[in-house]
Amino acid sequence: MKPRELPVNELIEKLKEEHANLPAIIDDAIITYKTGNLSGAFPVIADVRETLSQHIIDEEAVLLKLLLDRLGKEASEPYIKILQEHTKIMKLVEQSVESTYTGWTETENNLNTLKEELAGHHKQEEEVFYPKVISLLRESSP
Repeated sequence: MKPRELPVNELIEKLKEEHANLPAIIDDAIITYKTGNLSGAFPVIADVRETLSQHIIDEEAVLLKLLLDRLGKEASEPYIKILQEHTKIMKLVEQSVESTYTGWTETENNLNTLKEELAGHHKQEEEVFYPKVISLLRESSP
């Protein structure tokens, strides 16, 4: 998977759109799971995994790279810490996917935890990370 080739402002809007859409997709997976349809929940969770994988690549390869290039590593530390949450988030996604194969009763809990973690993470990105990237873009615009 490669970063999407979009202007940074458009990319940020796309990422915000994904933030807005992911809770409903996760809710769909939970509803499907609750009906006992684990095989039906799998494609929904797999879609979440694919969306988040692309999302993370875009944030780290494009937005974080821009911050590092402009600010340096030390000044980028607060933003790096926000993005380090991606590891925990993807672990929850993988646990959710795995539980659809095995029928573990943890599927619903994993999905609810994922939804909660994403809500807090997305809030940090939208209130701290993205605004910093946008401000750096404005500073470099003529």
